[in-house]
Amino acid sequence: MRMRNGWAKKAAAAAVTVAAIPALTIAGTGAANAWGPGSAKNPPKGFKQAFVNGAGMPNVKVRSWASTTTDPKKAPTVVLLDGLRATWDVSGWERDSNVAFLSQKGINVVTPVGGTSSWYTDWQGPSSTNRQAYRYTWASFLKNSLPQYIRSLGFSDNVSLVGLSMSGSAAIINTVESNGYYKRAASLSGLNNISAPGVPIAVGIASLDSGGYNAGLDMWGGPFDSRWAKNDPTVQVNRLKNIPLWISAGNGVFGKYTPNPGPADVIQGVPLEWLALSQSRSFQGAAQRAGLNKVHYDFPPAGTHTWGYWQDQVWQMQRTGWFSK
Repeated sequence: MRMRNGWAKKAAAAAVTVAAIPALTIAGTGAANAWGPGSAKNPPKGFKQAFVNGAGMPNVKVRSWASTTTDPKKAPTVVLLDGLRATWDVSGWERDSNVAFLSQKGINVVTPVGGTSSWYTDWQGPSSTNRQAYRYTWASFLKNSLPQYIRSLGFSDNVSLVGLSMSGSAAIINTVESNGYYKRAASLSGLNNISAPGVPIAVGIASLDSGGYNAGLDMWGGPFDSRWAKNDPTVQVNRLKNIPLWISAGNGVFGKYTPNPGPADVIQGVPLEWLALSQSRSFQGAAQRAGLNKVHYDFPPAGTHTWGYWQDQVWQMQRTGWFSK
């Protein structure tokens, strides 16, 4: 019976993955008008933009806001990773949320820009389907170049790595691989069991639709390559025992950020969040079996694959003091 139930759970999870594939291929970003505190003509004290060594990629734009209410050398620092359709002008966190205002609450904010369909990892080679001129080396950037730059800003080494959707599992894995630089990780609506049946194929289809990137083959090899499991938080759960984690996903029920849902909300926001919830629940089960005791789970009674809910999670981290724990 136990084996039968296990197969039933896997079959159900695979069905959710298949149902979410169409949504993955149309998921987009919000409208522009980006800026955090201040304005483009009057940037606030502590704001800085720089192009940082890309660790094999072209230099990466990084936008940051130093804490204005505490000493940046002592303030917690949060690095925010973008979603699948990350653009190269500003991060979606800046464009579609207000979390840059954490800088007015005693927290340094850092947003690397770009990484469309990168999954914030080191690829085995350039994408072969869109004539990419270089291979993505985001994991190397996050491990080496970005920490050096953050230190050059005078920010503290008390750094959290936060990812959403595409970058949720990447936030966890890059924290594990950072040699202790990132002290905690958050995955918001992330694919936390990314090597599960059907998911590598869904990742490949979604990335082809988002910029023509061949993540299904050129990132970690084909769907049965062992590197998918190496980058899967659920499979790597035993490596996470000493890392504070924040895992969150909605249930696809429309809430305050979709008071009048349209067709796109139904086709995109609901199945994507079903998939994220299924994946996060899989991780939760593995984490409980492994005895992880530093994980905060938040599965609210409503929420779709929408920026407002991710923004709320980050502010909840701030209110509960999670960035300092």
